[in-house]
Amino acid sequence: MEPGTDKDRFGAGRTWMVAGACLLLVGLGGAALLAWWALAFHRSDEQLWMVPVGLVLLGTPLVVWLSVCAASLCRRLELPVTPPALDPAER
Repeated sequence: MEPGTDKDRFGAGRTWMVAGACLLLVGLGGAALLAWWALAFHRSDEQLWMVPVGLVLLGTPLVVWLSVCAASLCRRLELPVTPPALDPAER
């Protein structure tokens, strides 16, 4: 089955829903990693690798959604561009 046809089982709405669920899981994983580090290792300053990894995982969904929203906003504001005339007699 080819995407974009009527026979496509998974529509665009389902694709966005799956992508949103994956981004939510990534963000929750980052928050859980930071919480685990704060509760178990913060006082002894061990396992410091968990902090940047947790922050990256926590911030990734935010950056992705901001870029998606900015791209859709730019598409809505885009004006149709007419190419210049190629015939020199029309000038």
